[in-house]
Amino acid sequence: MILLTGVSAATAVGSAVDGDPLGAVGFGAAAVFLGQLSGLCAHLWWRPRRAVAPRLVHNGLTFRYSGWSYYWMGGFAVLMALALLLGGLAFLAAGGTTGLVVALVAFSGAFLFGWVVVRLLYGGRGRLRLTPAGLEHHGPGFTHRLAWEHVVDVRHAAERGSPLIIVHPMVTGAVDVTFTWPTRLGGRGGFMLPSMVIRGGWLADDPVVVLRTLQHYHGHPEHRGELASGAALQRVGQRRFGLRSPR
Repeated sequence: MILLTGVSAATAVGSAVDGDPLGAVGFGAAAVFLGQLSGLCAHLWWRPRRAVAPRLVHNGLTFRYSGWSYYWMGGFAVLMALALLLGGLAFLAAGGTTGLVVALVAFSGAFLFGWVVVRLLYGGRGRLRLTPAGLEHHGPGFTHRLAWEHVVDVRHAAERGSPLIIVHPMVTGAVDVTFTWPTRLGGRGGFMLPSMVIRGGWLADDPVVVLRTLQHYHGHPEHRGELASGAALQRVGQRRFGLRSPR
């Protein structure tokens, strides 16, 4: 895919030199699209992890989402929406029943990708905040809250090669989830409710560090008071995670 990006870019430059503006624009757009797609794939399946220190936000230890996740995923969705919109306009201008049907399908696809961008950006950058009282996970289009006393287990899993952190609540525990869009439009698929799911590909920090932090404070309720102070930052920075306390 990177090779195709380079070929498209080189062809666009060659077309511009030869005085072919249509070819330059077409191959240039293809190079931009393929470059964004290549970056997204590299981000999802090959992303070297670097230590990104959490912050203390509103008296809670906070792990932030990666800004690159928003850039690559949001940029790809925007380009897809624009491509479908322009394609739909072209078929609509061509006229005919077939052109009208294809244009409507393209416009529907453009709307869906545009809705993905709205869901992605609405509510600001995602985060996982740990407080002495519980957890608050703010992701694309939703906020999920869970009290520590309702947490049964914290485990790791994987979905299509991407790491997941799953916080399992009690069967009788309250599910406090707020969606920022109508569920009939966005749906609830992929949330695995009532469990709290943190997708490792979104995190700016190493998912292993986030997992061990959650497991530590779940297993050591006597340490949860640290989450409102700098002591939690120091513990995470020094990787001082213990085993589950006997009960």
